[in-house]
Parts: sequence; structure tokens; C-alpha cells
Amino acid sequence: MNTASSSEELVMSLGTLCVNPFELSFDELDSSLQATAAAGYSGISVWPFVLGTAGVDVAWLVDRLQELGLNHPVAEAAFGWLNSDRDAAAGEVAYLSEYASAVGSRELVAVTMEPSLPPMDDVVARFRTLCQGAAEAGLQVSVEFLPWTGIPDLATAWEILQRADCDNSGIMVDTWHWYRQPGGPNTDLLRQIPAEKLRVVQLCDATAELPNDMDIATETMTARLLPGEGAVDFAEVLGIITGSGATPIWFPEVFSAPLAAAGPQTMAPQVLNASRSVMP
Repeated sequence: MNTASSSEELVMSLGTLCVNPFELSFDELDSSLQATAAAGYSGISVWPFVLGTAGVDVAWLVDRLQELGLNHPVAEAAFGWLNSDRDAAAGEVAYLSEYASAVGSRELVAVTMEPSLPPMDDVVARFRTLCQGAAEAGLQVSVEFLPWTGIPDLATAWEILQRADCDNSGIMVDTWHWYRQPGGPNTDLLRQIPAEKLRVVQLCDATAELPNDMDIATETMTARLLPGEGAVDFAEVLGIITGSGATPIWFPEVFSAPLAAAGPQTMAPQVLNASRSVMP
């Protein structure tokens, strides 16, 4: 295992090392795992569905992580927790809980890709159900806000957490989403959130304005910048988070087509060095 201090431990998002993370070959998966370990990351997060496209199973991944000395603290992601089909939602939680248990994750990310939400009372009830199911598997749940969805900002994520009032709930702060959220960075609210709720921070950067030739969903998957190369004020946002006493999982996620095209052996150390340069 990597023996770096907690301030240096970084968990790579495997999808960011791949030109097309949704159609991953075995060679791409394994080379990305090897590059992550060689660069000095302490861990990695592998989307469970890519195992099928790569022709391997969870048992293979567990063995490979052990061979490479990588942990897997974050499982991504619960997409169906707002589904009106509650049996389907429960099935997803069971599947992700089994995956998380196998790879040793302690954190489950919850997102929605829908552009709008059901009534907030329903959202809160369904999130509470998600947290209860995750708790049975010993998992924490961190909501990730995405600017183009029904949970577009920190304020919406925090409202859900407050109303659900679950001990194992938290928020993931992705610094690209943080910068692009409607209204921009909400430092006043971030300062009010207790340290124990700020458990995962994804590190990446953004241009000052959305590029004229692309929509926000395209930008987020292909045109993020290395931490420190864009407009995100890392000293401010990370200073607030660590100043609260939070000790989050540091989780670089730099979706960048040009960087991924260079290959994981080149990209992995670039992301690691850039991430360390902005960390407190």
C-alpha cells in the first residue's frame, strides 16, 4: 500500500484516464490500474459496469487491486435512488452494496442525471431510504451535485441532507461542479456545513467561462483542466473545507480528451502532481 501521509493520499477516478470510459477494453482497464499504482496514488475508483465491458469480474478486480497495492474507498454511483420504481431502486442499492463490500469501499456516491426533481418531500424520503440501505452495508452516502441536473448546486444537496437527517449522509464537492454551479461558488453556505458532512472532494479545474462551442455536459466529460490551470480558487474552497476540520477523501477527476489521449502512464502522474500542487 502507498504509505504517503493523509495530505498526500489521492484516489484516482479510473474513468478519467480513458478516452472512452464507457467502452473500456481489458488492456485499457489494466494499464490504467498499473499507471495509477506506478504514479503513487493510494487508491482508485472503478465504475462497476466497466468490468463487464473489459471482460472481467469483481473478483478479478479485488485480486488486481491487492497485487498493485491500491485501495478502493469510493463506490460510484447510485443513479436510481430517485426512481419511482422502489423495487428497482432497492435492487441498485443491494448491487452497489455488494460491490462496495467486495472492493472495500466505505463511501457510496449518490447522483441524479434527471433535469428536475420529484417533489422535495419524495426526494428526502427516497434519499433516507438510500442511506438506510447503505448503512446496513456499513456505507456512508455522499450526494454529488451536478449543475445541469435536478441537484444543480450545493444548496440543493444540503437541503436534502438536512431534511433527511441521516447520520451516514454527506456531500461530495467536485471543484468543477463547484465552480460551474448556478450562481457560482457558494462560500457562505460551504462554511456552514459541518466537517463530518464533507467527506469526498474531487479535484479538477475549469475555464473562467463555458467554451462557446460546447454545452456544459460535453465540457464536464471532455474539457476539464488540471487543478491549478483554470479559474477555480482552490485556496478558498479547500481552505474552507479543511479549515472546518474535515478530512475528506481527495479524489482527482479530470475528464480531459487531450490528456486521456496521451495515455494513462502520462496522464496519471500529471493529475497527481497538479492535484498535490493545490492541496492544503
